Amino acid sequence: MHYKYDKKITFSLNQRFDVNDINNYCRQHPKENVLIEVQNTKGITSSMIRQLGNNVAIRIAGGFDESRCKHGYFTGNDYVEGVIYSKNETIKILEEIEKIEAGLDKNWSEIQILLYVYDRLKTGIMYDPKFEYKLSKDIRSLRGLISKQTVCVGYAMILKEFMDRNNISCEYVEGHTGKDDKGRLTGGHSWNIVNIDGKKYPIDLTWDNTKFRSGKSGSFDWLGRDVKEFSSCHIPITNEKTQKYTQTLSQIDPKVIKFLYTQMRVGHTRDYGTTTFNGRRKDGSRYIVAQVGDSVINNGNYYRYYYADVLPDGKLTNQIILYSEDNVESFIDYRNFGMPKRKNYNNSNDYQEKLDKFNNHVKEIDYSLDNILFSKENIRASLSNNTCYIGSIRVKNGTNKKEYAKDVSQIQKNPAMSDSFAYSTGRYTRKDGSLFVVQQMEDDIKVNDISLFRYDVFEYVEENGKKVLKRNTVYSEKDFFEDQSLTLPDDFVSRKRLDGEVREAGGYLGYYDKNGKLLYNKELYEKFRISKSINIDMSKNKQQPKKNTISLIPSFSELKALASKYEIYQNLDDPLNSSIQIRDIQTKQVVTDKTLIEKAMFANIWLYAAGVKYYISEPRPGFTYAFNEPAEETYGVICNYLAASCQNNGVIDTINLFRNIEEKSDYKYCREIVVNLFRTPKSTEIINDMFLRSVGISKGRVPEPLYTMGYAGGLAFGDGSSQRGR
Repeated sequence: MHYKYDKKITFSLNQRFDVNDINNYCRQHPKENVLIEVQNTKGITSSMIRQLGNNVAIRIAGGFDESRCKHGYFTGNDYVEGVIYSKNETIKILEEIEKIEAGLDKNWSEIQILLYVYDRLKTGIMYDPKFEYKLSKDIRSLRGLISKQTVCVGYAMILKEFMDRNNISCEYVEGHTGKDDKGRLTGGHSWNIVNIDGKKYPIDLTWDNTKFRSGKSGSFDWLGRDVKEFSSCHIPITNEKTQKYTQTLSQIDPKVIKFLYTQMRVGHTRDYGTTTFNGRRKDGSRYIVAQVGDSVINNGNYYRYYYADVLPDGKLTNQIILYSEDNVESFIDYRNFGMPKRKNYNNSNDYQEKLDKFNNHVKEIDYSLDNILFSKENIRASLSNNTCYIGSIRVKNGTNKKEYAKDVSQIQKNPAMSDSFAYSTGRYTRKDGSLFVVQQMEDDIKVNDISLFRYDVFEYVEENGKKVLKRNTVYSEKDFFEDQSLTLPDDFVSRKRLDGEVREAGGYLGYYDKNGKLLYNKELYEKFRISKSINIDMSKNKQQPKKNTISLIPSFSELKALASKYEIYQNLDDPLNSSIQIRDIQTKQVVTDKTLIEKAMFANIWLYAAGVKYYISEPRPGFTYAFNEPAEETYGVICNYLAASCQNNGVIDTINLFRNIEEKSDYKYCREIVVNLFRTPKSTEIINDMFLRSVGISKGRVPEPLYTMGYAGGLAFGDGSSQRGR
């Protein structure tokens, strides 16, 4: 249906949106339908639109500009009329934009703004499971901000709108994801290109949303991805502004994204409306589960859940944080997207058979989730064993057929994982009746030589007439669970304080002294403060050696694989061959390839250095800690520092690395790892030789071993400790 209007008022890109002029015309022509056309909503607020008359509609062109209408992928009407919004629609769209923009800080750099908006859109809007049955205007426009559902066009249009409003150059792009065997373009798709500091970066918000929906909560795989990889599956149509991606685009170093995400604490305040599952058991009892995170431990995926029982009056009780191998979010996606489509079947009987099979499968999983995995019996059994780990309903039967537990006794539980999820957890009730649950995380951090406890606080809050689950990550010098103060729920972790302190100080809450006085450490407050600009080079670190030489240094994933496969071995039974060797753990075959020996040796040195704690059941002691997420971040910091040190000084500067590592890494074991890496002259020599050759230097000076924490501290901070190498 075409939108009919009597008068069109167009505002050019830099023209001020004048509400009075519009209303003056509307008052003079009360019976006319007026179409207001703007390129984007920069400088326009929801309160401005409320002042307009009801005979007004607004066209927000965004990516659907005049050029697109002539040469785009879709039909002209999609481009022209699909982005015409009623007054009420425009108000709602702007209200949603304003909610997200309320979290922006005026001091942030462009990359910080992009990362924050990207994360909010990635987690807050889901791919529409019924897009095939929707009108184009509903799924290919800014309306996804209202419905919280959209498709690739909508994601790209919405991201561009935010960038336009915040003065960040952003292109909306249409094209294809590949070619068939005859060379014909296939797979229509839309994405973005942003221009920051004169460089263009490719972005696919849709595909990162898919990663998020699959349980990968921290994914930024398609934000400034490797250009060669991106261009292979993103082929722009001929009329797009930017062509020849491998020549015109740049990559954002993933480590930069990870660093910014950590420093800004973007994901530390979040709602989980799109990852929530409502369950009902066969006895009629109800519960709610929200998937709130994921992690990889010993090469296995584990998912984190907020759980609460729902009382008959709708109130929540018995909140707890649980862990399982089962990805409930993946099941929600399967239920939404897995239904067979009628158009794919010529025979109605074949279609009905597939549909019945699908529905039965959904019922089977539903039953297992409701009455087995999240049964009161299973949860109670886990908590009684002092663990939040509830196992898996997937039954391993030796075949590829998917089977699910039929009763609690069939739940698969890895006995080694119970200790991994033995987190301290507390439930609290405030005077106003609000409930929240606090979980103390094991990976506490050390900042400026001060040890901090890290906690995740989960609470359902009222926002715009509906209940929303929020997570706040907070830090304190004191242990919550040792504080017997009755004021803790209503004062120290009040909702007002959580929102305020997280916004201003990145979650740092300070602590109460023995007299009940609230104290802050000014240095910590500044360290955690997110209201500051972080300007960094988003391209690959210029201090890194060239790719043809840095390949000598294993990536973290390669390092992990090497430590899994190879071990250091000394054949003491053969006096003639008692030197240290590298051998395959499974086959016991001794490695002879020199490059592999060096890399595997380095991987085993890292395993020893970063494996600061270990579990009895681990195949290799310390493996979990050596290859967890904080260790990965620390590994990147150390490698970059050592490579730069070799380039600049001709030797790895172990002393300066020990002195400065805590400025670069928040991991509380970072200094211990550095000392362990350089504990002996032999390991120090091996690492020095690797990094020297990685930057094209065949031989250099001898570095300083660190031996022990005390010895390293004396070199780094004691008198006369500035000696570098010999």
